[in-house]
Amino acid sequence: MSVKDSGFIILNNRRAECKISLWGANIVSYRPKTQEHDVFWLGDLNKFDNVQAIRGGIPVCWPRFAEEKLNDHLPRHGFARLSDWCLHNVQVDEDKMEAKLSLLPDAKFNVNVTADLFVKITDKLECTLETVNNGNDDFRFSEALHAYFNVGSRDETEIKGLTGHQYRNALDGKIYTLENDLIIRKEFDAAFMNHTQNVEIVDTVFNRIISVEKSGSNTTVVWNPDKDLAEMSLGQYKNFVCVEPANQGALFVTLPPKEKHRLSMAVSVRDLK
Repeated sequence: MSVKDSGFIILNNRRAECKISLWGANIVSYRPKTQEHDVFWLGDLNKFDNVQAIRGGIPVCWPRFAEEKLNDHLPRHGFARLSDWCLHNVQVDEDKMEAKLSLLPDAKFNVNVTADLFVKITDKLECTLETVNNGNDDFRFSEALHAYFNVGSRDETEIKGLTGHQYRNALDGKIYTLENDLIIRKEFDAAFMNHTQNVEIVDTVFNRIISVEKSGSNTTVVWNPDKDLAEMSLGQYKNFVCVEPANQGALFVTLPPKEKHRLSMAVSVRDLK
């Protein structure tokens, strides 16, 4: 079953339920039927007014991510999350659900470049951001799937798959190597460079493991602000960790004419035994 309701696409079958906002093409909710809790975190105070970016879910950051100098005439995190997207098609059956959304052209940017988001749900959620360069010149951009993962307690959640990798600490600009599996108990904002491996989020409160696979990404960003920001109710920052497939910094994407680039993420959940 699929329903278009007040700017949202609602997908539901025997495997899972999913809700996608046409504002920003944000997957604001995904819950496998085997799970009590949503996979993604969403700020309690979101207005969903098609003005502000949605806090939570999977914001699509494109064609600029973070404070990059590349495309710095654009808003921080780009304009994709601050734009209307068009639903092209939806297909739903008992075992699979698919949807395609396209970013409406922006004459102020580059009409020769298109962005589409492909969503596929089977026993996992797959989302792919596809950039196509229809122009005659190289197109350079940074990007991220800024996923907010819902956890019972940030302080009781272990992030695996990053140990031994170098990261740039956005708080002081220095480069470090992660010595152990990561537990976030204070502000953390790091870009793990040249990281292409899978990541697991081990949540001992919700008793589950969220697996994050990715492709077309050479950086993994991990973030928690250690304080409530806009759209968050009191203490809500303690209930998410952001693990974000990205291409940023010196590892931005240069897309030749008539070529396409795909940034993909696959999310699955299993019980913690």
